[in-house]
Amino acid sequence: MSENTPKANFPLPPDTPAIICANCGAVSLYASGVCNPQGKGMKSDWCGIKHVKARSFCHNDVNNDRYQCRKCGQVSVTPELLCEPEKMVK
Repeated sequence: MSENTPKANFPLPPDTPAIICANCGAVSLYASGVCNPQGKGMKSDWCGIKHVKARSFCHNDVNNDRYQCRKCGQVSVTPELLCEPEKMVK
């Protein structure tokens, strides 16, 4: 297992609510996990949907511990919101 992969991942259900960042599109379980909360969505709104724009780290340095899904490329502050999270290296 890669050192960038969380040791145990227990994906949350598709209807899990999460906060979406308006700046970078990353998601978090809590508004404090993103710098510019855009609104609330559900895990099923982004998990498994391919994203064409490369996601970046937070320019405001609110939370730069980011995980990217190996399946679809989506980014989250909370690894449990992704199917196959891998820690992003800055």
